[in-house]
Amino acid sequence: MDAETPAPAATHPLEPDLTAEEATEPSADPAASSTAALDHAAPEGAAAETAAADDAASGAAGADTAAEPALPACPACGAEVLPEDGFCEACGADLMVRRAEPAGDSTAACPDCGATSFTDGYCDRCGRLAPSARDRVERDLGAVAGVTDKGLRHSRNEDAMAFAVLGADTERPATVIVVCDGVSTSADADRASQTAADAALDGLLLGLRRGESADAATSAAIETAQRAVLALAEGYEDQVNAPSCTIVAAVVQPDLVTVGWVGDSRAYWLASDGGASRRLTDDDTWAGQLVAGGEVDEGEAYKAPHAHAILRWLGPDAPTEPPHVRGFVPDSPGLVLVCSDGLWNYVWDAEDLSRLAAGGWGGLAAGAASLTAVALDGGGHDNITVVLAASPPGTPRPAGDTQTMEIPGISAAGDAQRVPSEGSDQ
Repeated sequence: MDAETPAPAATHPLEPDLTAEEATEPSADPAASSTAALDHAAPEGAAAETAAADDAASGAAGADTAAEPALPACPACGAEVLPEDGFCEACGADLMVRRAEPAGDSTAACPDCGATSFTDGYCDRCGRLAPSARDRVERDLGAVAGVTDKGLRHSRNEDAMAFAVLGADTERPATVIVVCDGVSTSADADRASQTAADAALDGLLLGLRRGESADAATSAAIETAQRAVLALAEGYEDQVNAPSCTIVAAVVQPDLVTVGWVGDSRAYWLASDGGASRRLTDDDTWAGQLVAGGEVDEGEAYKAPHAHAILRWLGPDAPTEPPHVRGFVPDSPGLVLVCSDGLWNYVWDAEDLSRLAAGGWGGLAAGAASLTAVALDGGGHDNITVVLAASPPGTPRPAGDTQTMEIPGISAAGDAQRVPSEGSDQ
């Protein structure tokens, strides 16, 4: 996140629930056939006919046995499990959760010279910073897909995403998403964002599996993420600049979208079938407070000095107010977009984002990649994270004529649509 040093926080009350209406979630019996054949056979051939019938019956039984579907296997250990099992008896894995794989620790070849040997994070041949597996990560679970990219101006990716699908084959599935954006003025902001994202996703899944409401699970998960970042920061002498990040989380259920956040990472509702798209979160920034109060529009607010200074974050010295939590009741199918400011700095209007995502009918992974490309084409000044989820949970289907659009003024040469950000080219 390209943000200025965090400013003192203002207290925010727990957010009210929103609705879509108010801008505020006959086959023959083989045995009988064989008997009839035997009744009409010549006496001397009776034994042969009987043997043939037995062979046919045995073969049919074998075919029936082969046609029986195999039991599903545990994705963690491969042991057989029953369809109704919630956990694997062999290894204890949660069978109700499909979770996106983390980026891992693998390092690719140096993009400048092709060398594969690195010391202390730098190429042994040319001295370039070693590439990271987090430079670009793409994940797709069908009902939700995401991309995180380090952009064109930063040496590393300080954004992080984590998401999962819970109970996909049940009557009430849920898609769970967390996006975190490291505060660039803090040390090792990439560690803070990944730590928070993983801790929050774990907490959300645990709470939902226990039967907690989405809003309660979301609030508790963000509190868990704060504690995880504080624990990480204990290893740093300079607590003022210890790892810090923002966070936004979303739980997408069949009839409700619940979002929670601290900072300026955002969640949007992207409506389909001509519905109204809208932003579901309010930025914890100086400019964000002006916009939320209706004093100025977003484009004007972010032209002001210190507009991007964040008022709330996760990490040392963070304000102690509870996280924002808000519910939204959709009145039609659509998409939930969860993103860092690396995207919305270029395209912040919900209707524009909805048209660019094209309803996800081309695939959520393609939609997330396309939105990421918009930010990269606009200059890629910051890390970019885009996660799209279908609502209700599932794979989105085309609905009528779907058109994509181009936003004028977004290009690598000029970013007229970009929200101004003082000191953003760090």
